Amino acid sequence: MKKEELMDLLRNPAKYHQKKQAAQNPQGADKAQTAAATEKRTQDTLLLGVGIGVVALVLITIVIILSAQKRADNLTAALDPNQVKGLAAANTEFNPNTGVTYVQLQEGQDRNVAVSNLGSTLPIISRFNFKAFTPKSYEIIGAAPWALTTNFSSNLADPDLMRYLLANDKMCKAFLARPDVAPLLEDPQLLLAFSEDPNAMSEFFDSETVKQVLASEPMVLAVANSRFMSYLLISKAVKYFRDRPQEAARIIASNPHLKALQGNPHIRKAVEQNTYLKPIAAILLGGNSTTGKAQKTSRKK
Repeated sequence: MKKEELMDLLRNPAKYHQKKQAAQNPQGADKAQTAAATEKRTQDTLLLGVGIGVVALVLITIVIILSAQKRADNLTAALDPNQVKGLAAANTEFNPNTGVTYVQLQEGQDRNVAVSNLGSTLPIISRFNFKAFTPKSYEIIGAAPWALTTNFSSNLADPDLMRYLLANDKMCKAFLARPDVAPLLEDPQLLLAFSEDPNAMSEFFDSETVKQVLASEPMVLAVANSRFMSYLLISKAVKYFRDRPQEAARIIASNPHLKALQGNPHIRKAVEQNTYLKPIAAILLGGNSTTGKAQKTSRKK
């Protein structure tokens, strides 16, 4: 054994024997090297695959976050489609609101966000704060006396925002459950007695807020086509008079405040377009509605 071989053996016996074996069997050495190279390529491929997977997951997460942020910033997308399209009732009567215009709102209009009323704070919706509203905020607006009217008075120039508020189911149901509202919507006789109370009628129709709402066509249509109005119109008491439009017409004729509404062009348009009132619009409006004229013309033809 040569001196160099002896030194290699002493320094690294395993490497010496491997080298010796490779010298004796060149093909085996090539196979070993090929196997080692293949194993290294496999490891590199796995590492690359893991890296690509991680990058893909990060990108997907970013896309999801950006999409969620976009939806959160877009009030139209935030609206519950079922809530906007209409509501179902126990008797299967509902308002599909065909062709509904979805509400598109932008933030930035800073208005009063709260007022003091009977020792409590009423939430007042605005484009500045609507994203911060909680279900409880909407319940308070529906339940507290004059809270809904106060919200209207703060947003008289913003019918889109009021359509958004009137589409909220929490607010609607809280209003319907009020002790001064629920009995009127349950008993036709109580609703009739309310309409015949001159003090109650004057208190409502003499309100500056109500006058300004009735003077605005966009606001009247926003109210008339809202989920809130649908709830009122399918209530037991109101449906009783809808099923008896001639009786409803006599009540309107005998009430100066309701009679005056027949001459309001915005009210006439709203009645003629409303899903529930359209079939009886001619009777409710005194036989002069465009719907009634169209029906008479059609019959003559």
